[in-house]
Amino acid sequence: MKRFLFMIIVLSLSVCALFASGKEEGTANNGKPDVVAVNFPAYDFVRQIAGDRVNLTMLLPPGAESHSFEPTPKDIITVQNSNVFIYTGGESDVWVDRVLESMDTSKKKIIRMMDAVDVVVEEIVEGMEDDEHDHEHDHAELNPADVEDRPLSDFSGNWKASVPYLKDGSVDVYFEHAAEESGMTPADVKAMYINMMRTDYPTLTVTSDSITINGVSAKATYKGFKLVESDHGVSPWYMYETGGTAGVPKYWVFNDHGHEAGRQEEEIAHIHALYDDKSFDAIFTIEDWAAMYFDTSATADDILASMMHHGDEHEEEEGEYDEHVWTSPKNAQRIVRVITEALCEVDTANAALFRQNAQNYIAKLDELDKEFQAVVNGAKRKTIVFGDRFPFRYFADAYGLTYFAAFPGCSTETEPSAATVAFLIDKVKSEKIPVIFHIELSNERMADTIAEETGAKKLLLHACHNISKQEFDRGVTFLELQKANVPRLREALR
Repeated sequence: MKRFLFMIIVLSLSVCALFASGKEEGTANNGKPDVVAVNFPAYDFVRQIAGDRVNLTMLLPPGAESHSFEPTPKDIITVQNSNVFIYTGGESDVWVDRVLESMDTSKKKIIRMMDAVDVVVEEIVEGMEDDEHDHEHDHAELNPADVEDRPLSDFSGNWKASVPYLKDGSVDVYFEHAAEESGMTPADVKAMYINMMRTDYPTLTVTSDSITINGVSAKATYKGFKLVESDHGVSPWYMYETGGTAGVPKYWVFNDHGHEAGRQEEEIAHIHALYDDKSFDAIFTIEDWAAMYFDTSATADDILASMMHHGDEHEEEEGEYDEHVWTSPKNAQRIVRVITEALCEVDTANAALFRQNAQNYIAKLDELDKEFQAVVNGAKRKTIVFGDRFPFRYFADAYGLTYFAAFPGCSTETEPSAATVAFLIDKVKSEKIPVIFHIELSNERMADTIAEETGAKKLLLHACHNISKQEFDRGVTFLELQKANVPRLREALR
């Protein structure tokens, strides 16, 4: 339904433009740059840097839930007419890419706040519920009892190594894609993959009972599986031993990203193979190596498509990046610097003022950071508990705090299971936690329940993702809200 409504909005864009104020895109009637911020942190950062030297708009209505926000036709026109557009870049504003694709952005400064910092993936900690992903099949929680033995026939086929395609440019598009996600250069990603998927054997034939390389076949018997941990979780590698035929390594292990016996690939099949003449243990001690083989019928395009598909699968397994990047004062400083440079580029006449204001504001954020650090340094405990969503991952990481909560920060759920509430109640009681936190604009019911059962004090820890209409009208600031968090954190850690 949201997709249908969004299509209507985009189609109405051209109609709305006919009735717009008549000013050219990015040109304000009063000569000031038009700046549009999707949410409150970016909006207030611009206020501190530019003051009244820009025409500033916050798209997210005060009091609204950011994770369910959808732009109106008027909002899209506002974005179109802006000189500078600032958004988070996370799950809550996936609509942004579609909006920007519908307009000419060549003369617009676009800032994605998540690009200004080192992002981390949302965690699912003990006791927490996640409404977005099914973690019952998370490889990190793979139960050996669920893994079935697999005969060699499961890997039967005529296989060719992927390395030639990695070297000749056939899959360079994948390396560019992976580089964007990793922060590495495409050339470095390419070199890493070529080394990681290296092999002494360009072709490999596997039957129900033998392995053939360079025309030499050796009988192979199944020797069980070993669960191996990697960056993408724990997965089984299936072990096969040959009779020691000259020219064929004695020990082999195979993996194809599945653990069901007789598993059939949905696309062009590929397998990973490792081998050694010494022992299985020797194979598993070699890090960052897993030769990748494709069916000999696969084309370069097939191999590229398969790599892109499995790359996307790994991104999904890893989870969504936490978008609440501003909750760490050091991250806020980085974001302010990026915004400042964009404002200086669109208004060179006021650049010196913008940089001076930013310098003053960054100093205040630095002082805030020191206040939080002092609280943590002098604290009795380092654990906080939320009877709510938890949008403070960057904050917790910055100060070495552990946490427990009902849901991750981007969850749309508000009603936890009885098991989750019971877990949090037990945690508060067992560790004698004095404060149960909730976040802004919450119904607070969960925190109320935990507080009543434990005697803990209920307090607000403001994540600043949005503010109420009353707070907006009185001009509350990000720094003001964060300063109020300092004594609350001190009380929770006493």
